[in-house]
Amino acid sequence: MRSLAKRLMTRLPRFGRSAASVRQSHSVQDYRALVRKKLRRMPDNPALALAQAIGADTMENFVSQGDGHVAVLRHHGLVDGMAIYDLGCGCGRTAQSLYRQGWQGRYIGADVVPELLAELSRQCPDYETRLNLTPTILAPNASLDMVFHWSVFTHLYPGESYLYTADAFRALKPGGKMIFSFLELEEAAHDRVWNVNLDHLRIGRPAQHLDAFLHRDWIRRFARDAGFAEPRFTDGLDETHHPAFWQSLAVLDKSA
Repeated sequence: MRSLAKRLMTRLPRFGRSAASVRQSHSVQDYRALVRKKLRRMPDNPALALAQAIGADTMENFVSQGDGHVAVLRHHGLVDGMAIYDLGCGCGRTAQSLYRQGWQGRYIGADVVPELLAELSRQCPDYETRLNLTPTILAPNASLDMVFHWSVFTHLYPGESYLYTADAFRALKPGGKMIFSFLELEEAAHDRVWNVNLDHLRIGRPAQHLDAFLHRDWIRRFARDAGFAEPRFTDGLDETHHPAFWQSLAVLDKSA
């Protein structure tokens, strides 16, 4: 009998075809390679392989991180009945927490890696998934209450982040929010990521994936050009309203 890891790699459900002919970007290539390497190395524990591919070293951390994500969303207004879009949803770190907590609403998760989407669908069968390789939000105009993404802009070029921001504005309802995490050089805790990347450059060895830093002024420009109100920020170590996220957080509001 073939392992679940092998089935995830060879028998995938059909997601959207809108990006089938799009040339793969650096982020698509990087993450597909990383996920498939993890699955090959851990054929007997595909759930942990996928969790590690998106940054959780144990399943316990995967669960606690997801619960922290939901705490952020609830602090910023998430309630039952909303339509929400999880950009870069992975294998469902946030989705599985929402599912465990019994949240009721329309969840759409989008990612560039089919194996991750397959696992999310397996764990949360009532939730919708989208395979999307383009810097767009796969939702009609003014149809979403929230667009959120964790550590997505950290792996994209600024221009890609700009385009996602603009399209999120289009897809959000009046009064909707875009909530996301990012790395910034002004946050001392993020120096570790910066220094690891410098070490890779010094020895001429490419990193597994791009780690991009954003300045808050850039995010303000993205928001202003898209039509959002002035962004609101939370420092990565701030635990006033929810567990500290570690990455910094930005909230962009679309006027009602």
